[in-house]
Order: sequence, then C-alpha cells, then structure tokens
Amino acid sequence: MIENISSTDLIGKLVKWRKVFMWITLATVFVTGVVVLIMPKQYKSTAILFPARQFSVSKLIIEANAGNQEDYMILGDADDCEKLMQLLNSDELKLKVANAFNLWKRWKIKDTVFAYHYLKIKWEDMVTIKRTEYNSVKIEVYDYTANGAAQIANGISDYSDSVRFEMNRRISGPVLKIVKQEYDNTLLRMKELEDSLYKIRQLGVLHYKEQVKAYSKIYARAVEKNDLPAIKRLEAKLDTLKKYGSAYQNTKDNLDKYSAKYPDIKMKYDEALVNYNTQLPIKFVVEKAKPNEYKAKPKRLIILLITVVAANLLGLFYLLFREKYSNLDIK
Repeated sequence: MIENISSTDLIGKLVKWRKVFMWITLATVFVTGVVVLIMPKQYKSTAILFPARQFSVSKLIIEANAGNQEDYMILGDADDCEKLMQLLNSDELKLKVANAFNLWKRWKIKDTVFAYHYLKIKWEDMVTIKRTEYNSVKIEVYDYTANGAAQIANGISDYSDSVRFEMNRRISGPVLKIVKQEYDNTLLRMKELEDSLYKIRQLGVLHYKEQVKAYSKIYARAVEKNDLPAIKRLEAKLDTLKKYGSAYQNTKDNLDKYSAKYPDIKMKYDEALVNYNTQLPIKFVVEKAKPNEYKAKPKRLIILLITVVAANLLGLFYLLFREKYSNLDIK
C-alpha cells in the first residue's frame, strides 16, 4: 500500500492531514504525559563481584599436605563464575532476599497463592545479573528508593554465601554424622579394650611375651639349681600367663589396631566438623552497591517521544488504508 506512494505524494498527504496529526500528537502527549507523570521513580544501584575458587574448606586450610593446597586468594576461573551466577539466580536466594527486605510489600507483590510467581516476574524486571567481559559478575538492581536499591544489591551479594553454606550442609551434615559415629565408636572401643587390659594386668599379666621369655629363663635356672620354692612360684606365674596370656595378647593387638586407626579417624572428624561449621566466601566484592539519588527510570521524555512517533505512524497507516479502500474524503 505505502510502497506505491512516492515521497512527493507522501509529503503532500502529510501536509493534507496535518490537522489530524496535530490532534493525534496533542492527544498522545496529554494521555502519555499523565501516565508517565504518575509512574513511580526508580533508582539503580550496581555491585560488582569476582568469583572465588571453589574448594572444600578442610582441604584448602587444614589439610596436612600443605604442598598440594590451592591458594584461596586466587580469583576464580570461568567455571567458578558460572557457579556463582547459578547461585545468584537461584530461587532460594530470591526468597531469602525477598523476606529479608520485605520485597512483597516494597514491590507491591500480590499476596495470593501465586505470590512467588509474581515475585519472579517482578525480579526479572527489577534485577539484572550478568557476566562481564572481565569474568566478573555485575548485579544491577532497581528500586523505588536509592537506599533500597543499594541494600537489595548488597543483600543479593551477601546471601549468595548463605545459600552456598546451606547447600553444602546438605552434604556435610550426613558426612559429619557418619564420621562422628565412627569416631565415637573408635573411642568407645578403645576405652573398652583399655579397661579389659587393665583388669588382665591386675591379674599379673603385664606384658605377655616379655614375661613368658623372662619367666622361662628364670625357671630354667631354678630347675638347674633345684630351687623348689622358686620353681613353685614360677610355675604359678607361668600358669597365670598360660591362663590369661591369650586374652591379653588379643586385647593388646586390638587396642594397637584401634590406636593406629585413631589419628586417621580423628583427622577425618576434624575435617568434617570444619566443613560443616565454616564456609569461605564464594566471591570477592570489587564494588559494593551505593545509593544513587539520580533517577534511572522512567525516562519520561524518551517514552513521550516514542509514543508520539508511534501514534502518528499508526495514524498515517490508518489514513492511507482508509483512503485506499474508501471513497470518503478526509480533510
């Protein structure tokens, strides 16, 4: 339709319908002006983060083999950046921030069974989290107050550590339970064996192998000298060793086995406890969000200009269509 009109004809029609375009412009300016004037101001704050390396705290800090430890001060790589992005965009973090800063009321989210759905829609409009060309993460937040935008942006950054910590605890908790049970069982078994060994020693078996060797030598000399009282005393001691020696040796061997196991299970228990109770930050904060009192939205003049141009274009198409398919003369 419009492609068949020359530029000269088009200019002529614009001049011909100038009054119509004037009224369209005035009406659009009035309606749009009222709308943009009642639109609430929005302020923008930005926080910038670098990802940290993602490692187990125990392996990174307290592992005995220090030569194989990673440097926790090194910035994270692309994979760490993607992990950080996933945490920052997680639904769990959105709920934490929404509850902490009462976004339900601040952003006027409807209190219905679909409240979380409306929160996600509003979040997409008010929050932007993107990866930069420098492998950092930029958090941009809009809010109806400058302080609010800065608080929410910093809150998103801060709560990322909480989300990671709670996520880790879902793994470290059961691991700690298993290791602690084994650690407690090892201590209990060692205590039982030590008590049993103490009772056997009370019966005269202090060190089975050494005592058998020593008593056998003394007994041989007593027999050689035909020292009957000594022979009788030594036979009583050898009978005691014969009666309780096996129990002593088994108990001693088991105690040695658990004693050798104890340092390893104690180290694993310490590591599991550290992993459960502590968490290194998953990011380096390059720039904390600060309140910016300069209004970011809405761009009233731009909105007004775009609306006026769009309305006049629609009016032009309507007039051209009407002229082509109608015999009515528009003046």
